[in-house]
Amino acid sequence: MLCLVLPFSLQAEPQQGAISATPVPVWLFDAENFEFWRDRQGNYQGYYTEIIREINKRYGYALELHPISGEEIGKRFAADSPGVYAGVLRTEERARTKILSARLFDNEVLAASLSRTATVPDDLNNTRVIFRRDDATHLQVDQHYPWLKFRQVILVDSSTEAFTLLRQRKADFYINDDSEMDDTLHYYTMSRPFADLRLASVLGFSPELRPLRDNINKLITEWQQNGRLKALENSSKRNYLLSRIQITPEAASWIRNNRLTLWLPKNENFAPLLWQDNQGYHGSAMDMIHDMRDLLHIQVDVKYTDNYVEHLYQEGWPIRMVDIVESRDDSLADGIIGPALSWHNAYYNRAEQPFLWDEEQVRYKRVGVLKGSFSAFYLRQRFGNDVTLVSADSVEALINDINKQKIDFILGDLSSLEGSLRGNDLFRGVLKVAGLTRSDYKIVSWVSKEHPLHSLLTQIHLISSYRTQLERQPEKPLFPDLSKNTFKIISVVLFISMLFSLCLLWLMWRHMKQSQAVSRSIVEAMEKVNRAHDDETGSHVKRVSAYCGLLAREIGLSRKMVHDIERFASLHDVGKIAVPERILHKQGALDPDEFAEMKLHTVKGWRIIQGLALGPVAENIIHYHHEKWDGSGYPAGLCAEQIPIEARILALADVYDALRQKRVYKPGFTHEHACSLIIAGAGHHFDPVLVNRFQQLHLTFKAIFDSHAD
Repeated sequence: MLCLVLPFSLQAEPQQGAISATPVPVWLFDAENFEFWRDRQGNYQGYYTEIIREINKRYGYALELHPISGEEIGKRFAADSPGVYAGVLRTEERARTKILSARLFDNEVLAASLSRTATVPDDLNNTRVIFRRDDATHLQVDQHYPWLKFRQVILVDSSTEAFTLLRQRKADFYINDDSEMDDTLHYYTMSRPFADLRLASVLGFSPELRPLRDNINKLITEWQQNGRLKALENSSKRNYLLSRIQITPEAASWIRNNRLTLWLPKNENFAPLLWQDNQGYHGSAMDMIHDMRDLLHIQVDVKYTDNYVEHLYQEGWPIRMVDIVESRDDSLADGIIGPALSWHNAYYNRAEQPFLWDEEQVRYKRVGVLKGSFSAFYLRQRFGNDVTLVSADSVEALINDINKQKIDFILGDLSSLEGSLRGNDLFRGVLKVAGLTRSDYKIVSWVSKEHPLHSLLTQIHLISSYRTQLERQPEKPLFPDLSKNTFKIISVVLFISMLFSLCLLWLMWRHMKQSQAVSRSIVEAMEKVNRAHDDETGSHVKRVSAYCGLLAREIGLSRKMVHDIERFASLHDVGKIAVPERILHKQGALDPDEFAEMKLHTVKGWRIIQGLALGPVAENIIHYHHEKWDGSGYPAGLCAEQIPIEARILALADVYDALRQKRVYKPGFTHEHACSLIIAGAGHHFDPVLVNRFQQLHLTFKAIFDSHAD
């Protein structure tokens, strides 16, 4: 935010000539982002630095930059202290009560998190959120979404403080406009839950400086029309990111004297690192390659190959935009330059065929794979010649083969297959997920620690991730002047377009219903896989879902949140399909090693679900339902409100039902005994607020159990 404070008297409006001749300090919000930063020599750089320089040049003003705190600028702006303020977010109230310039650029409101996502505002209900103190973003979110009920609101003085709290897991989301999301030193997930909330950044003028507005608006309008304003925004962002990169002398020498050759898979998807559609190749690997070329002018040659993973292992490339590693293998850990992303292979078969209780059941079967894919490499490594591999050029060809019973299973990565099969009529009626591979893989970008570019590519990977997440949609051009004839032509076109739009809306509604049906099919398939592998009954699943819905409604969660919790509660133990049979069905107590293996089902289930894009509620239920209020749970040892509310609800519901159920190793407890154990766990195992609500609803819990008995 900028503030121009002028030393002349407030008693009379100054003349334009007096303003031009007067040295004017420019009070600038001292924050490191594309709007303003200091280079390594301490020189001022950024968007507003260029704007002020051009104003001085064109109108003969003597504006001088002077960075200060945001709190001080906010107080001055609220009090109408003399000055011109930049970085002001335009609101309806400010448009009525303040003197504002034309729009400079739009700010999109984002929600940053370490790992959680929020696709709609309701996803933020009952979460711990951070806002910057005295910031217009907080006010706008409150005004536009009054129904949002945050579990905790934390106010901070800077984005640096906010990101620190996120890394310390003291909050779930940091909400602010995208210009404040410039922490390029760490990885965050950037969500866009506020699709209809975009805040224009403008200049604000104190009353006595109204004469400045006309000249500055002329410059802004001219630059908007000729594209220079948008170009300045883009170049400022690019230069800011470049200023964050540190290039060692060794890396600089290597770049001058070498060309970088990178290999990528030709016909195989490794989303989100790399995938292919009719438009070409996409993903974070391609973003990084573009940034190497565009930001640093590195000469990069990209080559594509079949049998990618096999070539990777044989040739030992020192730089791998896509690498696949086993989770237990730490030998490559030092070279990983970005987040390790879960990677799953799934077996599909016909709906009438049995589920896979153990991967050994595919031995001596016919398995279809994409030609040259990792799945083919995996099966050869795992089974040798004990499986019959049938290669095809496309998923459609594999579907055709399994439909004609030429193969018994299709094996491929879960996310790519679901993406290809979604919307396919055959998938809904004929195919199902039969099981998953036992091996636990991750996909990463990797650079040998000894390579001169290791440090540099690590920085570029992080910045590419940041740029990709913050990339805004192109702005619509200004509406042009139109003649009457043009309006007539457009009216006819609009009428035709309206009819077309109605047809399109109907098709979209149908597609949405089909997508929902596919999502339900996925959930049901995963439930069946889990029940085939575990001893849980269908009645247990129904009861737990009913308990969860009851609690969620009673504590006032949103309708969507309640629906999602009820819908995905049945998947909470889906990770047990990755637990060995000898442990899962052992008669008697587990030894420490077996129990450690059993506890991994939360993490394994979470990784499985990540590939299905079912959303944060499903992921949190599966990942955190064994966390305890006092921090003694697993896998992350979260405590109190660090545990997502959906996981806390599931934990109580699951334990109640487990206590009531008769098992091989224990009798079923009475309702009264189960209630006493739940109440005793308040503040230790369970959320005390939920236990209090459980006490009020315990008879309903009993009725649910009795009406859905095994």
